Amino acid sequence: METTGAGINFESISAMNLGECQALLASILSGNIKAKDGLLVGVEKAQGGPRGPTAKVAPRLEACQAAFLELCNRPEGVTAKELLTAGNGTFLYTDILLVARNLTESGTIKESRHGRKATWNSITVE
Repeated sequence: METTGAGINFESISAMNLGECQALLASILSGNIKAKDGLLVGVEKAQGGPRGPTAKVAPRLEACQAAFLELCNRPEGVTAKELLTAGNGTFLYTDILLVARNLTESGTIKESRHGRKATWNSITVE
């Protein structure tokens, strides 16, 4: 298959055999190739992965973490319901789960479950 420096031109497509045409069609349908300036060119996708908190979410996560660290030092620990009440609408349940996972992974808190109810305690509280 002949291609120009910029992409696949009409002449190279018309010279393709059936297998090459099927492979080209599959690439187009999967989004790997698109039309640009009359040529078919490969699509370069940005690297994926975690981006971290956005400007909109970061203040909520910081407020949630502050409440978490304050309340988990109690001997009885803290539950998600108590955090939501303490936050008074500042953060969401999903924020609590994310902060809990991060603090658990960092070794700051530990989680204990009783059925579906989770309680988080500071590692330093025994």
